[in-house]
Parts: sequence; C-alpha cells; structure tokens
Amino acid sequence: MTFFNRIRPKQPLKELKWFDIGIVTAILFGQFIIRSTQLFLASFQPVAQTAVATSSSNTASEGAAYSSNMTLQLILLALALLYLLLRRFDFKQLQIRFKWSTLIWVPLLFAAMGLFGDVISTVSGEYNYLSPSLWPFIDPMQILHKFMALSPMAIAYGLLNGFYEEFFFLGLMTSVSEKNKWKALAFSTLIRFSFHTYQGLLWAFVIGVIYGLFYYVMYKKVVKNLLPFFLMHALADMFGSSLMYLLINWGS
Repeated sequence: MTFFNRIRPKQPLKELKWFDIGIVTAILFGQFIIRSTQLFLASFQPVAQTAVATSSSNTASEGAAYSSNMTLQLILLALALLYLLLRRFDFKQLQIRFKWSTLIWVPLLFAAMGLFGDVISTVSGEYNYLSPSLWPFIDPMQILHKFMALSPMAIAYGLLNGFYEEFFFLGLMTSVSEKNKWKALAFSTLIRFSFHTYQGLLWAFVIGVIYGLFYYVMYKKVVKNLLPFFLMHALADMFGSSLMYLLINWGS
C-alpha cells in the first residue's frame, strides 16, 4: 500500500481523526494564534514599548480587515480544503442550507450575542451601553445606514471570515466520532480563545468560551444549519459585538 493510499481512504471520510484536526488547525489558525499571543504579551510591556506595539497592532488590524489579510486567509483556506479533499472528507454531510428561517435566525443570533456583549461592556466598566440616556437615540434605521457606510472590501472580508471560522468550529469540529465530541468541543473552545487574546483575557474568554459554547449548542440542538452562523459571524466582524452600538444614532 502506497503512502497516498494510506492517507486517502476508499470511502468518504465522515469523522475526522485527531491528526486531521491538528493539521487543519495549524493551517487555518497557527499564524493567528502566534500573532495574537505576541500582541497580548506586548500589552504587558512598559508604556513606551506598549505605544510602539499598539501602533503595530493598529496597522495589523487595518490589514486584517482588508486585502492583505483577506489574501492570506484565502490561501490558508485553499490549503485546508485541498488537504480535506486529499483525505476525501465528506463535505456533503455539513448542514449548509438556505432556508427562509435563515432570515430569522441571523438577526436573532446576532441580537443575543450583541446584547450579551453590551452587558459585558457595561459590567466591566468599558462603556455603559445599557444607560437609559442612550435609549432615546435608538433608531433601527441605523442598521441600514451603518451597513451602507461599509466599504465593499470590509463586507467581503466579513463574509469570508464568518465562513472561515465557523466552517472550522461548527463544521469540521463537529465532524468527529461520538466518543470524541466533548474532547473536540474543548479543543475548539481553546483554539477560539487562543487567537482572540489580543483583545484581552476578558473578551478572549467571552468570545472563545461563552460565545463558542452558545454557537455550538444553538447549532447542534436548535438551528442545525451552518449558514445562519456564517452570516451572523460576518455581521459581528462588520459591526462588532454590540447590539446597542448598531442601533444607536451616535450623531444625534
């Protein structure tokens, strides 16, 4: 039996092995975990050095939102897909369906995530999004206005990143044997946490653990369709994890 025959099963692969998960994780998130860890550690440096690190972080963030990071993620995604094709992974088993319910689930999921994010911001003292003084400025039309203000590249990157992350976390990481599903969930939670540490430990925990577990439960037990999570995540990349920020007319 040749090496190629060993790594390419005769039948479509429905349950990923641990080495499959390790390879795909390294391809898709290895660089981002290292970058996030470096920025997190830089935040503990003395003020003068932190200022330099912050400047670099802003430059990196701008690139992440636009063409440079988009190109990188497209290349990494292509490599991961090629590996999965080599392994004859059964993509047909992934629940990616356009249903009319998608139009309901996307705003509901985003609202739940955004409202919880507003609570965290308020409790942590970052910003009181729940202040009654902001309520008179709530205007649902701001959703459309803020969306129209986005650049085409920002929208395209949001859509790519929404697919990129949830394809891995809710698609691939749930394609494991039943006996390994809890191990896979724990591993995926750790990975989601690890490349968000640049936002600080609080938000890394919220995004990686709380949001991650919320998405998992909603996908497996309720929605059972990946498309709403792709789109909801894309909205979060475009507007951030705040419902009130999106609804408030800040120019009033």
